[in-house]
Amino acid sequence: MTQHVDEPAVAGSHPVLALDPLTLSLRENGLIEASAGTGKTYTLALLYLRLLLGLGGERAYPCALSVQNILVVTFTEAATEELRNRIRENIHQLRIACLRGETGDAMLTQLLAQIENKAQAALLLLAAERQMDEAAIYTIHGFCQRMLAQNAFQSGMLFQQTLVEDESDIRRQAVADFWRRNCYPLPLSLARAVTALWADPEALLRDLTPYLHGDLPEVKQEVLALDVLLEKHQALLEHIDRVKLSWNQERETLIEIIQQSDVNKRSYSSRNLPNWADKVTQWATSSTQEIVLIDALDNFRQSRLDEKTKADGVAPYHSLFVEIEQLFAEPFQLKEWLLAKALGEVRQTIAIEKQRHAQLGFDDLLSQLSHALAQPQAEQLAELIRKQYPVAMIDEFQDTDPQQYHIFKRVYLSPKDDSEAVTALLLIGDPKQAIYAFRGADIFTYMRARAEVKQHYSMGTNWRSSPDMINAVNHV
Repeated sequence: MTQHVDEPAVAGSHPVLALDPLTLSLRENGLIEASAGTGKTYTLALLYLRLLLGLGGERAYPCALSVQNILVVTFTEAATEELRNRIRENIHQLRIACLRGETGDAMLTQLLAQIENKAQAALLLLAAERQMDEAAIYTIHGFCQRMLAQNAFQSGMLFQQTLVEDESDIRRQAVADFWRRNCYPLPLSLARAVTALWADPEALLRDLTPYLHGDLPEVKQEVLALDVLLEKHQALLEHIDRVKLSWNQERETLIEIIQQSDVNKRSYSSRNLPNWADKVTQWATSSTQEIVLIDALDNFRQSRLDEKTKADGVAPYHSLFVEIEQLFAEPFQLKEWLLAKALGEVRQTIAIEKQRHAQLGFDDLLSQLSHALAQPQAEQLAELIRKQYPVAMIDEFQDTDPQQYHIFKRVYLSPKDDSEAVTALLLIGDPKQAIYAFRGADIFTYMRARAEVKQHYSMGTNWRSSPDMINAVNHV
């Protein structure tokens, strides 16, 4: 007997219903939340059988669909093959059950009971089994590539374009060009600051890489002209020199003011205070070649001293403490400035280079389809996709980013009111894994989808575990 444990549903603004794959409505959109081990793939394969045979009574899709009309999207080639094999195996098992009139699988037995003409169902399943290599089971990039190619006029895609699997050479060249244009002309003092951040263009490319695909992120740092940047850089160097000079002249007075105040003496102890002062002195007696504010200097900011003093006590005060505070308040954000400037220029260079050679990267497939679905005439393209795939199931939905979600939302969640097609979008994923940004997940996209899809279901039984095993691990 299979042992299992029940998992709590994720709370939210919409009621969460326990999922029954045999009665789930295939006429409306829904979000299925399922942890690892709760049978997501098994459930998806059961829903696929229902769509093939039109099962489920009033909750069935209005007509039986072919394997070419049921869209299943996941995020890796391995997951795609696993889904294809699992669905093919379920089709085969149900076909044999239709011929024999019985099966040992409890779920398939319930499906079998809904089938009135088992001989006809066996023929439909045999055709589906033979056509599984043509089934619409794709990675997200594979789906976008097919939609762009099949709907070239509506999407605005060129008919002849080469898919580039590895864009590293194009990106490397674009960053090298940016480096030559913007970093070589810098004066020596500023060039030192840049090379302290990035030793070479390769290092800059590593920081830019996460932002070279998808929508252009919002850049809050103002992209300054070079002459303005140089002016700010020089002004800050002079400010640092003034603080250093004042420190060297006032060091002993500053220490005495702190010792005689009501500042927390555990923090500003007889050990910490001289140690911090020595580090600041070492910094203050060095030549100012770069904009560097050491950690020890932070302890002599007026706000930090006020924070470390009780409300009814007298905080240490000196004009230099205030000036140090001002120095921290106007940091020279060279890294942010260069990243903002590089991001725009490098992305533009890459786009121009690929357009010149009629090339597309994998991420361009997403960008182009998302862009095409954002145009004023996008409804025609969305309608074509809906007619081809009236039902879509998105597996591992927690790994979806904003651009990918926009595509499916535009097609399935935002149809025109006069659209005659009955469509359904089923999003299947584990909300706990939506925090894994390192693999492309976006927790805010998941939360947005959760708010916009009204029907929520939970798969609460974990078939990979058992109460005894969990109790044993907890005991250890």
